[in-house]
Amino acid sequence: MLDKKGFLFTVTVFLILMYILLSISVWVKAIESSERAFSEFYKESTIELTIEQITPDKMHDTAHVIMNRNLQRLNTQAEEYAVKAGLPEDENSHVRAALLEMLANGSAASEHFDGGAALPEKESSFKAWVADLNDSLRAIGVYVSGFEISGFQVGQSAMDKVNYSFNLTLELKDLTNTSSVSRTYEISDELSITGLVDPALSRESREAKANGTIYRQFFFDKTDYAESAPMVGEIKQTVTGGQGWLYAPLASAGASATHVPLGKHIFSPDRKDYILVGTYDEMEALTPLVYDDFAGYILTSAPVTAKTKCGSGKLDESKTFNPISYSDKCEIGTDAPVVSKPFIVAPKFNLSKAPECPLLNETGATGRCVLMINSYSEAEVGSDPSKKNAEPSKRGLYDVEDIRTFVMCGFYTHNAKAPSYLQRLLPDPYTRNSTDYGIETFVIGNYANDYDVYDTHSRLDRELFNDLVAEKVRGLPGCKSSGACASDPQPVTGVFAVREGTKDDYGLGQIWCDNGAAGCDE
Repeated sequence: MLDKKGFLFTVTVFLILMYILLSISVWVKAIESSERAFSEFYKESTIELTIEQITPDKMHDTAHVIMNRNLQRLNTQAEEYAVKAGLPEDENSHVRAALLEMLANGSAASEHFDGGAALPEKESSFKAWVADLNDSLRAIGVYVSGFEISGFQVGQSAMDKVNYSFNLTLELKDLTNTSSVSRTYEISDELSITGLVDPALSRESREAKANGTIYRQFFFDKTDYAESAPMVGEIKQTVTGGQGWLYAPLASAGASATHVPLGKHIFSPDRKDYILVGTYDEMEALTPLVYDDFAGYILTSAPVTAKTKCGSGKLDESKTFNPISYSDKCEIGTDAPVVSKPFIVAPKFNLSKAPECPLLNETGATGRCVLMINSYSEAEVGSDPSKKNAEPSKRGLYDVEDIRTFVMCGFYTHNAKAPSYLQRLLPDPYTRNSTDYGIETFVIGNYANDYDVYDTHSRLDRELFNDLVAEKVRGLPGCKSSGACASDPQPVTGVFAVREGTKDDYGLGQIWCDNGAAGCDE
């Protein structure tokens, strides 16, 4: 009996111990399971929290920085090596492919360029961005396991803007690769081309083997020069006579209650760059010592012509100021008087109503400029004074400040006949055009004065390299007077010229050198 009790007690204790051990095992398993669940929850929470910090706005900003840098790199490459053109229906396919490769990896294959090497890998890419991001994420046990770019597109949204769009998918994992999360971002934006060097002008001038490469940056003035349009205005003014033509700032010959004549206060060597404005009597009162120095005259009263005969004749000195001929000397071997300077007779001309010349930065002047044009040159009027009153339809006063500012500031404007920015990256850019985004500029300056290359070419960039002769334009750089406009000596800035179609686009017909008025090559 005692043996049975002892056995039962032993069995009971054993069962109790087995139950306790089983309970402990179940509890441990539950704890382990709970810990695993918490660990997984923690990992997933960490990944979720991490990807929540990579917001669409941050991805948008990152993409903008990368794309902006890569457009600059592609543009620099295209200054020397054109980006290959795709099929006519998708001519920018290589531009798009190169930018996509650069966006992803920071490099672009040589197959996208004409004769150029590949663009080497740089830090401006999502590959580099992911590497930098992983360096930061490793401390919290998370990393970007991969990214994918899809639907990449590039085009133009304005004449001075390049637009792009794509989808970017990011995948994040924990370091044990047991938890992951992914997110797709829809990204689109535009880039300004302002300040980039024009790759077409740079490349074409180099290929033309000029003595200097033309580095012209893109700048736009959409307020005043959004479109190619007439930029010359005729000053409504009755003109009764004159000779020759001239563009220059104005100086006053007459005094007022508040000032003495400005003409007197312009330093003598500088007077050759000014037009003197005033009545006949006001000019004569300045004496020959002053008025002889000026380049030309606008008379606001009828001139008094001093009669002179060469040879045995004598000069009538009752009036000494004679804008047609104010010398008693004759050309050797002829009976013709010495030819005077350009002038125009405009009885009601008001100097204060003349256009301001914003590019003038000199003291002593009125700050106003004008272009005067007459029917005949000084030489023609000198041999036949009656011509000073001939053909009123071919003479006048003109405001050329808009076109001069546009040309000298190097602005670009829209013209459907011209290539767009993206087309300027391609070969033969000036054989292309874009109705919506075509842009053009005028090229003048000492970097484009190689007469062996440009000579009498049009200064419109899309016509500069086509070997077609153009006509000079009065009042523009290198052509401010018939002497300055002559081909010899050659101006260091080049002579401004355009062709027929360009003349019409910019309203230059009235001041074009081939319009029948006084010539430009005297």
